[in-house]
Amino acid sequence: MCSQDGNVSIRDVRIRAKFAPLSVTVLCLFILACFSLPSAAQTEFLIGVRAHSGIKRALEMWQPTADYLTEKIPDYKFAVAPFVDFQELRDAVANKEVNFVLTNSAAYVELELRYGVSRLVTLINKRQGNGYTQFGGVIFIRTDRDDIRNVKDLKGKSFMAVDREAFGGWWMQLRELRAHGIDPPRDFTAVRFGDMLQQNVVFAVRDGEVDAGAVRTDKLERMAAEGTIRLSDFRVIQQRKTEGFPFMHSTQLYPEWPFAKAKHTAESVAKQVAITLLTLPADSEAARSGQYVGWTVPLNYQPVHELMKELRVGPYENYGRVRLATVLRQYWHWLTLATVCFMVVAFMVLHMRVLNKRLRVAEKKLRDSNQALKNIASMDGLTGIPNRRKLDEYLKYEWRRARRYQRPISVILIDIDYFKAYNDTYGHLAGDDCLKRVAATLKASFRRSRDITARFGGEEFMVVLPDTDLEENLKLAERLRGEVEAMQIEHRSSAVADYVTISIGAATRVPDQHSRADSIIAEADQALYLAKANGRNRVEGPPARA
Repeated sequence: MCSQDGNVSIRDVRIRAKFAPLSVTVLCLFILACFSLPSAAQTEFLIGVRAHSGIKRALEMWQPTADYLTEKIPDYKFAVAPFVDFQELRDAVANKEVNFVLTNSAAYVELELRYGVSRLVTLINKRQGNGYTQFGGVIFIRTDRDDIRNVKDLKGKSFMAVDREAFGGWWMQLRELRAHGIDPPRDFTAVRFGDMLQQNVVFAVRDGEVDAGAVRTDKLERMAAEGTIRLSDFRVIQQRKTEGFPFMHSTQLYPEWPFAKAKHTAESVAKQVAITLLTLPADSEAARSGQYVGWTVPLNYQPVHELMKELRVGPYENYGRVRLATVLRQYWHWLTLATVCFMVVAFMVLHMRVLNKRLRVAEKKLRDSNQALKNIASMDGLTGIPNRRKLDEYLKYEWRRARRYQRPISVILIDIDYFKAYNDTYGHLAGDDCLKRVAATLKASFRRSRDITARFGGEEFMVVLPDTDLEENLKLAERLRGEVEAMQIEHRSSAVADYVTISIGAATRVPDQHSRADSIIAEADQALYLAKANGRNRVEGPPARA
């Protein structure tokens, strides 16, 4: 194999050493062939992953997801770059060393604010065989601690959390503690941290080393299922009930980890990645290794922003701490200059507003005139429905769309029976009125925004029905025929009935790459011809194809 830039890889060197006895000619042909082979991955994209459980574990969990992306998006190669320390991940994003980021919700919010990282999808985490897009925090004690009944009883007790910067293992619970008037440095006898290992917190509470602890949701249930603890030995403080979420929790729920793109990563690649992850099967190797069910559209991470603002952590460390007196004292000269500039600008703005108001009035008149001209060009002057020109444009558009997504498209071609005789009998003014009434009835029969009724020519009309199969098409056509018949417009010169009737030809196609939009019109026209030949005032579908 050769690398993307054409250089011979280490593997090539080993091969050359093994086959050194080959002739110079054979070796040259081998090298030329190597240079001519296309690279399996034209461009490599790195996914920066927060490795809370170590680099090896992160690679085991997330490299299969990167391999899945490589398989489904063959033009690119994806690889995982694990980071144990968040500062290293933050530096990698700042230096454009990674293209995508997979990390916890709080870390994502900081990267979003500082470096413009944007979420693509949200993880559907797998817990006890089911998928969840949210998680929360747990404050727990030993069951035998009768002296602790609620959060306020934790005052004067010792406490342990996962890490000072752990989102689900400390910040969530810290927000709840402060909401109940508890300031950990002041009100706890000691605050310890478990070196990012949640089981250390659980064991410390169980063994009486601390009075209470904080872990993320489902940790206690998982350890109980593994047999390392008994769930009955623990009690959750301020336990909440959330519909659809079975795990014990003391805090509100927050969105799971997002898969995000770095600001410099191309939108086209990001869209392909998002679509691929959204369609990733739950039984795939990637999902099994990552212990998740799949991915969903990105959730709202505003609750995470609010938590970090409230705690003044991460990018909100100095949030709300600026005082007006300090600003005035340090920047009075700049503020004076800004005031003068503001007054000048205000005068100019007022003047510009007058000019802009006049301009908006003129623009509105121009838009109204353009819209009126556009309507005149696309609408039939007699019936007030789209004309043949508009019909052709719309049919071509929906035809291309149906071909792209391989969806059915239907048309209904309508002809008023013996309309010439109607004109001869009642006069052209009555004929025009008849056309208007039939057009209004046809238009009122369809409520979907993408259905269109247009005048095809003379006494003929056409209805375009996207995403409609032949069976539904024929039902709608028959309903149209009945509605026009029910109008009971007198027509003594008709050979079909004493009132106005219509004949209908219906056609449905799923376009292929070689077909044209006018082919479905031809089919509908043949069906209309058949309806007239079979006695009129009837609906006929397309003739059977050979």
